[in-house]
Amino acid sequence: MKRVLLIVFVLIGLGMVAGIRFAEAESLWQYGRIVAVKKSVTTSTKAWVVNTPLDEERTQYTISVHVQDRIIVGNYEISTTQSEPPPEWTPGSAVKLEVSGDSLYLRSATGSLRLHITQRKTAGPMQQVTAEEKKRLSELDAPQSLQSMIGFSKASEDKAAAPEPVPPPKPPPPAPLTGTVTVRSTPFLSEVFVDGDSMGYTPAKIALGPGKHSFRVEKPGYKAWTKEMTITVGSELTLDATLGKQ
Repeated sequence: MKRVLLIVFVLIGLGMVAGIRFAEAESLWQYGRIVAVKKSVTTSTKAWVVNTPLDEERTQYTISVHVQDRIIVGNYEISTTQSEPPPEWTPGSAVKLEVSGDSLYLRSATGSLRLHITQRKTAGPMQQVTAEEKKRLSELDAPQSLQSMIGFSKASEDKAAAPEPVPPPKPPPPAPLTGTVTVRSTPFLSEVFVDGDSMGYTPAKIALGPGKHSFRVEKPGYKAWTKEMTITVGSELTLDATLGKQ
């Protein structure tokens, strides 16, 4: 009996230590890799002026990140403080991340964002971050005063006094790498899911990468509507979902 109680106490103690370590890991900056970046545009009517609707577009991004043996999914809306994710954030890109409650903070050399966590999934081990990637990301933590002193000399002081050269013109924007799908529904304001992730409410305009994607439209009190569709680069498609009552 004493031996059984001792084993139970040991298991409880190990569980508490693992829980503490997990909580500590979620509260510190870690390395992760981008899994997917999805964009959705929802149109809603703000007001009517002389029988003419004044529509407002809301752009939402859903970003999935692989960290250790988990995939964390979060989303955010474009605002004055939150801009579009850097174009360099493609599947496999290394980032630094921190989880704090329901918030997911992402950082890289080209930008940083705060997302609201919507899903946490178990996954296989993440591909290890290389030494070069760690070096590039570790520069984010270097103090500004130290960075400003690196390479400082009398010659650099003289260069600072010289006028800066005119920057070359920006290159033209790259060709689109996605196709768009406009999802409409009856009834209005039904929730749209693409590959299992919520993309907002109808009517919604969604940008997706090429390949096959599954769509699901649902609303409480109605039967869910599903469809699979193959997207190609530059395509502009429309889905009309009619939901039957349960």
